[in-house]
This record gives sequence, C-alpha cells and structure tokens, in this order.
Amino acid sequence: MLPSEDELPPTLPSWSYAAGLAVLVVTGYLSPLLLLVALPLGSIHAVVGFLAAAGAFVGWLVAIVRTHRKIRAKGDQPWRKAADILVLGVLPAWGLVYALLLADADCIDDQCGGPTAYRPFAATHVFGLVALHAALSLAYAISRRRSEALRPAAELTILSSLVVGIVVHTAVAIQFGGWLALGLVFPPVFLPCLAPLLAILFFGAELLRRLRLRGRDAMLEKMIDPKQSKYRDGERHLPEVPLASARVHRVLLAKALGVSPVLLGVHFVIQGLWHGRPLAALEVLTKTCGYTLSQIPIEVVPANCHYLCTVAARGHRGLVRPERIGKRGGVPILVNRQLAIANAFEDLLHERWPRFGRLARRTYDALGLPVSRYIRGPWLADAVYLVMKPAEWAFYTALLLLDRRSPEARIDRMYR
Repeated sequence: MLPSEDELPPTLPSWSYAAGLAVLVVTGYLSPLLLLVALPLGSIHAVVGFLAAAGAFVGWLVAIVRTHRKIRAKGDQPWRKAADILVLGVLPAWGLVYALLLADADCIDDQCGGPTAYRPFAATHVFGLVALHAALSLAYAISRRRSEALRPAAELTILSSLVVGIVVHTAVAIQFGGWLALGLVFPPVFLPCLAPLLAILFFGAELLRRLRLRGRDAMLEKMIDPKQSKYRDGERHLPEVPLASARVHRVLLAKALGVSPVLLGVHFVIQGLWHGRPLAALEVLTKTCGYTLSQIPIEVVPANCHYLCTVAARGHRGLVRPERIGKRGGVPILVNRQLAIANAFEDLLHERWPRFGRLARRTYDALGLPVSRYIRGPWLADAVYLVMKPAEWAFYTALLLLDRRSPEARIDRMYR
C-alpha cells in the first residue's frame, strides 16, 4: 500500500504562506467585529473616533502576528479549515445577503440618492448558482478530507468539480469587475467582493495538490518491483518524495478537463428545464445591470426629484415600489402608485371642481416643495411615504366615490 500524505513527515508552512493565511483569517473573522466596536465610538467625537480606529488597526496587526506565529509553530491545519469555511461559506453568504436585501433591484438611476449599487445576480436565478456553489464546495471539502486516491469514477468527479469551480468563480470575478478592488481597499466591509478571486485560488491550489498526489502515487508505483518479496508482504520501504517535487498526473488532468464541461452542462440542463430557457444558467449574470456581463441597460432619470416624486425616487424600492417611468413636463420621473393616486385625485378635482383644484395645487406647492428639500436619504423618504399612506387611502376612496369613469384608468393615465 502506498503511503498517504498524512503518513509522511509533516512540514511546517513557509513564512509567506503563513502570513497570507493569517491575514485572511484575521481580516475575515476579526476585522468586522473591530469595526462594529470602533464605529459607535467614532460617533461620539472626532478624536475618540480616531483613537478607536487606531486601536482597531493595532488590534488587527497584533492578531495577525500572533496567528502567524501559531501557524509557523504548530502547522496550518485548524487555520486552513477556518479559511476554507470563510472563503466558501461565510463570504458568499455575506455577499448574498447584501446582494438580495441591500443592493438595488431596479436598473434605474434617479440621480437623487448618490451612487447606486445594483444587484450583481438576478434574484430569480441566483439560487441555481448557490446550489452549484454548494455542490462544488462539497467536492472541495471531500478532496481536502480524503487525500488518498478514491475509486476512479469518484476521483475523476472530484477533479472535474475542482475545474468547474475555477471556471464558475472566474465568471463571477469577471462579473464583479471593479468591485474586486474594494475588497483590498476596505476589507472589513467589502471582503465578500474578493470571495470569487479567493475561491479561484483555493480551488486551483487544491486541484494542483491532488494532481500532484496522484502523480506521486503513479511514480511510486513504478518504483515497485513485483518480483521482490519485500513488496508482497506490505512492508514497502519506498523513498520519500516531497509533494512539491512531484509531477502533475497529466492523464488525470486531461480527463478532468474533458469531463468538467459535462458537469457544467448538467447544471445548464437543470437550469434550462427549471426556467424554461436553454441559457437560463447564464442569465444569473446577464439579467443584471451595472456589471461586466450585465445586459440590462440603466435608465437615467434627471435629478429634479421633489414632492411625492422625491419619495418614489429616493425611498427603498421594496417599500415605495416604483412601478414605471413617467413624464412630467417632458422630463422622465419615477412613478409609484401613491404618486399616481395623488395626481389622479388632483386631476379629478380640476375636472369636477376647477377652483378647488387650483387652491389645492397652490397649497400643495406651498407645503410640498419646502418639505421635499429635506428628503435626502432613503429612510426619510420611507417615513414620508408611510405618513402619506392615510392620505393615499383617502384619495383612492374619493376616486371610487366621485369618479364617473374607471378610477384605475385615470390612475394609469397619470404621467403618461
């Protein structure tokens, strides 16, 4: 029986490898906690904020140095497991929560709330990508856990999955584009942006390690002379071959490269059947806006947001629910149902009681414009939207009672 990797004399990690691993683990797990402690202190006073930030930075450096020393002295096994969980589990989940809950789902730039971060993945397709990532991460975990050669079919599946992992995360990294740099500039918040690059490194390193293990196995097999009895009784005294000097098993690499498109094709077929389109697996990246592979254009609305238009444009999309692009004075604006109902009520007043309608418009202009100038952020726009809800219901009730024609038709005509 050939010696497994665990049976060989252990080697301590190199200085550079230990340093990189220490930086990754400490930054991924500790820096967000330090940031959460420093931010509240920074709101007290500028000096207190500076001291808190300096203390957090020093604590981050100290943790890296101590972790580096432990890795160099005792090996990397627990720290490498922590890094695997971070890169393939924590960071993707962290990024997915941000993409689905915080990033903008609509490809509309209203120019009222500053730069907009759009969703990098299509919400209706992202769960297929999550399932694929989970399957590839499982293959990675098996490879890390079982370094010895598996049965031929299982071994080839593991190697092919590692190749697919490199391909998939390369596509995601290309999709992120410039956002990748933010993970280096401010990692406590934007480290998930680096997750695709880190996953490529981890899958690539594991693929290389496993191919070298199989290459070393093949080389040791050639050293065995079946005619010598000392190898028949299981007491083989083979020379130790460092893994770093072992050659890659080229035959297995060629087979893995050939099978990996088949595995990726299975995912495409499943996604195509699920969504009813043959290229649905690609739409998780293409049905987005603002990213490298996005194909949906961003609609720009000029920055003249005020009155209830300010609420429709600046509030959180999930609450204020903008429905379409309308026009006011020839200028595109965002229209939600609250705005359309209010305008329909005003239109009814001008139609049935013109003098009262003009008075209502003058009053609304006198009160609405000053208020709208203070609506700068989405949370305040949300608050105004909720405060205006009773008025919206009253306007709609009046339309149901007083409009001789269809109220919904009048609402739909607004800002067309």
